[in-house]
Amino acid sequence: MDFSFFRKDKPPAAKKTGKAEAIAEINQAPLTEEHFDTVVAHGGIEVVETGARLALGIEETAMLYASDRAAEAISLLKTHLASSHASDAHWRMLFDLYRVTRQQPAFEQLALDFAVKCETSPPVWEDTRSSADTPAAKAAAAASGQMFSLKGTLDQGSADRIQLLIDAAAQGAIQLDLSSINAVTPAGCSLLKNALAKLQKKSAQLQIASGALISLLQHAIHDPAQRDPAYWLLLLQLYQMQGKLAEFEDLAVDYAVNFEVSPPSWETPRAVAQIMVAPPAEAMFEPDAYALQGVITGASANMFAEFQGFARQHKEVALDLSAVPRIEFGSVNLFMEALMGLMQAGKRVRIINGNEMVNVVLIVMGVDQMAEIIRRK
Repeated sequence: MDFSFFRKDKPPAAKKTGKAEAIAEINQAPLTEEHFDTVVAHGGIEVVETGARLALGIEETAMLYASDRAAEAISLLKTHLASSHASDAHWRMLFDLYRVTRQQPAFEQLALDFAVKCETSPPVWEDTRSSADTPAAKAAAAASGQMFSLKGTLDQGSADRIQLLIDAAAQGAIQLDLSSINAVTPAGCSLLKNALAKLQKKSAQLQIASGALISLLQHAIHDPAQRDPAYWLLLLQLYQMQGKLAEFEDLAVDYAVNFEVSPPSWETPRAVAQIMVAPPAEAMFEPDAYALQGVITGASANMFAEFQGFARQHKEVALDLSAVPRIEFGSVNLFMEALMGLMQAGKRVRIINGNEMVNVVLIVMGVDQMAEIIRRK
């Protein structure tokens, strides 16, 4: 089978050119076969080495799968595993292919073969289907909602992140974690108050972990040096969204006395925001991670725009591909454009939890020169 039309030389390190020029240079350069070697990093995570060579057949297999030709990719890997040059990379990729195509019997047979031939424990089957794959999972996702958090100082710099919250709430239920806010400013309080008011009018489905923020606001309103109505108004909005009528009325009276103006009126929310217990810090594997979802195609530009908005809030950021079964070959430019912009802004990006086919496509296209590609052991 002739794969010469896919073959490209590994592009050199990214030059200081414009974004369009850098992408064009990578897309036009020829592809070479490379071996897929890895080194084990601290914590049991394996890091794909930049410039590593891919084992024979690995690049072709990844390109077949990227073109939605999974059956041909599996057949090619079986051929290589039956040959004298079979490597760990061939096993890993076939295990992942069976996972993402949900062929559990074939996976378990491969695990038996692996244990016999390699004399070591095989990988364990894990169901890789995303929340969008089953009606039951869809219902569970709708009930719990997408996790969204605000962290650090709530100030004018939170504007982009708060806008992303509004956009995300328009798509479905939200679990809003405000427990990691450790400082507040009047400008930030006004931004969040206005956003929450919009969500209340739209009857957005919310669960809120707001205990720590409420404590900060309660401290602020009793501090003579912090005399600003924005703290009071955000606290009133939180009480109202959570259906806390008694707390709202007590605070409204204090607001009227302190500022000698009429307080906001109570409006019973049509959808009361449930109080959510903040997840423990030790349960958050990648607190600065943004997760892409589904097959990445040329129509996935909105997800990358949201990722860039998320990345503005962090010096280092992880792009989590655990819910991405496949990347179409022609959509890699979306990664390049996003990463080029973040590199120019001085951001450090790690790409985590991608399957073997996804990682290889990104390596072949030179994405590993713009971000560190880390895969699960």
